[in-house]
Amino acid sequence: MTKAPSVDRATGRCLCGAVTFRGLGHPKGMHCCHCRDCARWNGGPLMAVEFTGGFEIAGPVRWFASSDWAERGSCQTCGAALFWRMQDGSASNVAVGAFDDPTPFTGIASHIFVDSKPAFYDFADSAPRLTAAEVLAALEEGGDS
Repeated sequence: MTKAPSVDRATGRCLCGAVTFRGLGHPKGMHCCHCRDCARWNGGPLMAVEFTGGFEIAGPVRWFASSDWAERGSCQTCGAALFWRMQDGSASNVAVGAFDDPTPFTGIASHIFVDSKPAFYDFADSAPRLTAAEVLAALEEGGDS
């Protein structure tokens, strides 16, 4: 289960520091995405967290529409992969590794797009594992994935 970080811990930045952010509200859970787009963008699975109030973001973020429903945000200066959000604004996530102190985020709430996960790695936790079809069905229903 993801513990709620204190306000001073819910801050982060890109590699060069040009982009900074702060989580608003409480974390809704850490999810691990194994889709091919995350692997290409991030070099592996994307572990990201969503906050109930979204994020305050400052700095030069370049947004890229990576699908019909989602877009990804990277620092325009250093290229760090930082944000994933729904194009309709219904959800936004930030890479856990970009937080100044990621230690409060413990336990994965779910693994998504597991049917795209390559065989060369695995996770030992017991979090739910959702296929692409299950994730897309949840998105169509407006549910959290």
